[in-house]
Amino acid sequence: MSNYTKATDFAVKDSLSTGNPSKLVKGTEIDTEFSAIQSAVNSKADKANPSFTGTLTAVDITMTGSFTGTLDGGTY
Repeated sequence: MSNYTKATDFAVKDSLSTGNPSKLVKGTEIDTEFSAIQSAVNSKADKANPSFTGTLTAVDITMTGSFTGTLDGGTY
């Protein structure tokens, strides 16, 4: 899983003087941001019907319904 990290500081462009080419927002900057957001969102588990592989670690978990698997340690 990855977290979203902003690549472009768009707010700093507001302080630049009119005519400064760095003041422009470029499509490539926006594309970079949306790609980073997409990667972060796509790597997270969905709230409804999540699917996990590997080892899952959870604290204070409550389960309802059926469960198939192995629980090691803890209080049941």
